[in-house]
Amino acid sequence: MKSSQIKVSELGEKQLIERIIQKSKSCSIYKPSDFSYFDIKTSIGDDSALTNVNMDDNSYLVSSSDMMIQSSHFPKAMTYFQMGYKSVVVNVSDLASMGAENIGFLLNIAIPKDTLLDDFDELICGVIQACDYYNIPLIGGDTNEANEIIISGTAIGQVDKEKALMKYGFEIGDLLCISGDLGLAALGFELLKLKENPNDEIIEKIKSIDSTLIDLAILKALKPEAKYEKGHILRDYNTNNNRITTTDITDGLASELYEILNSDRKHHKEDSYEKGIRIYEGNLPVEEEFKEIAKVLGLDYLDLFFHIGEDFELLFTINKELKDQLSNEMNYYIIGEITDKNTVEIVLSNGTIEKISSRGYQHLK
Repeated sequence: MKSSQIKVSELGEKQLIERIIQKSKSCSIYKPSDFSYFDIKTSIGDDSALTNVNMDDNSYLVSSSDMMIQSSHFPKAMTYFQMGYKSVVVNVSDLASMGAENIGFLLNIAIPKDTLLDDFDELICGVIQACDYYNIPLIGGDTNEANEIIISGTAIGQVDKEKALMKYGFEIGDLLCISGDLGLAALGFELLKLKENPNDEIIEKIKSIDSTLIDLAILKALKPEAKYEKGHILRDYNTNNNRITTTDITDGLASELYEILNSDRKHHKEDSYEKGIRIYEGNLPVEEEFKEIAKVLGLDYLDLFFHIGEDFELLFTINKELKDQLSNEMNYYIIGEITDKNTVEIVLSNGTIEKISSRGYQHLK
């Protein structure tokens, strides 16, 4: 089939990003030498781009951009304040996963012309309060008109060249870790759907399980937080002898597992590549109440844990020697390890080993 007859929905977000990478190589009218004054360590495909603007400086400029559309990224229950706040969080999370110090935030926003001024002010207050919280000043941007709210943020940071956290570089035997609980935002989205289409019987069953967990899950869905401080801790422990690799979890843990594996494969210098990932169900930080609520909703709790995302926790690898040292600095969970099996798999509680699907949330699918 000719490419002119293929719709972007047949590819999805991940493949389109790969296509952009290839087109950036084949369609450019410039030669690499035209940009010789820049040293771009990584760009399209990682959480953020690292650019060496000043050759005499020992740090990289870190930049990341995320676009959010009201109908796709903001639940109906989300306030305008929470929309603005989240637009900063998603960008700061990318900087955090690189270990960067924040420098500034650019806000591009398109809104319907009949938007109430009070609602606009509330949205901007969300942006400002998030910028204040993460110490990243709002330094500029643009406004425009659209049929729904569209927010595109760009975050700029800085990180020492020797300390930058990348998606690749782990070794067989390294421990696979997450910075906090996963699946709560996914559960929160499902609970918000239930609020929109109430089922009294299901609601009563869920309330009898754990109302505190319900409130926490909904909060995680409506007001996520970036793990900025934990990103800095990981950066400080990142050395040539104790290499740490990191990414933030936005599209679902399973999707990110394949992302780091593919990134490492691309940077692998030898002909063959045999690294894989093994997760242990018994190591997953999941409360029994979480499982019970998922069951009442007719959902597999592992799907919520692996395939939805929006938790903005960090997925990272460390060598075993760092385990105890890092535990003194931050709370985290070891959920698996890097293997030589060339697959992504989970050992279930009953001993069965199953392959983990790469399925995660993708735009345009």
